[in-house]
Amino acid sequence: MLDRGRARPQATAGVALTLPVAVFFVVFWLVPFLAAIYLSFTDYEMAGTPNWIGLANYERMFADPGFLNSAWITVVYTVCTVVPTIVLALLVAVPLSKPGRLNRRLRALVMIPAVMPLAATSMVWVIIYSDRGMANTLLGLVGIDPQSWLTSSDLAIWALVVMVVWKSMGLFVIILTAGLQALPGEVYEAAAIDGSGAVTTFTRITLPLLRRTLLFVLVISVAGSMQAFVPAFLLTGGGPADATQVLPYYIWANAFPYEHMGYAAAMGMVLLVAMVIVSALQFGFLKGGDE
Repeated sequence: MLDRGRARPQATAGVALTLPVAVFFVVFWLVPFLAAIYLSFTDYEMAGTPNWIGLANYERMFADPGFLNSAWITVVYTVCTVVPTIVLALLVAVPLSKPGRLNRRLRALVMIPAVMPLAATSMVWVIIYSDRGMANTLLGLVGIDPQSWLTSSDLAIWALVVMVVWKSMGLFVIILTAGLQALPGEVYEAAAIDGSGAVTTFTRITLPLLRRTLLFVLVISVAGSMQAFVPAFLLTGGGPADATQVLPYYIWANAFPYEHMGYAAAMGMVLLVAMVIVSALQFGFLKGGDE
């Protein structure tokens, strides 16, 4: 009886502590998520009431050139930001994982872009890409004419890619550095005794042992790139000529300026499903590697 008497206040305290989190989850995640699922099957403008239309939004989506163009741009943007970010982060993390006071300071230095607010970073890069900004100044030093970085349909997407790689790399450097420092030192000692070279050691020992960390970085990097909105919104406004209109921007444009909330909700559901599939494939690769 005494144990039950003690358990009851503990259970009450547990409920009281978890209730705010549960309420926050229900109000700000579960309810909006369920509402978005419902709205994706309706014709809904913000001034009216939802009108059930079934799968019409999804049928419209895959016949919409704007959606297909945005989906393709999102794929290109994701690949071209994720791959160089991870490769460069790994190349920087390997030397920075070594002990030393200088490396500790350098690790703090590379984190500066990652902790800067994305909106502020975007505004800085607008200045860098301006006609007399740093990018064109550097080109002038090697005799190349100034470029219209943010107003050229050929260059705008690559301007966004460069900014996002610079912004994201620092966080991944720190994650990969932590992963490298956690690797067992005796494995490298045995490899050195066997006469293994630096390249062989890196490809045959470091990369396989670092696979879990690399896949973690890959998952969060791909998920972040597929949801990218702020760079396209602040730097180019989805232009020029829709050249940087990634899917999150296209969803936003249909939801608010055009007030096609039902159609935007349907596109959001498709983006969510795509992200779940991509993440599942990545985790499946991890499981396969473990086996």
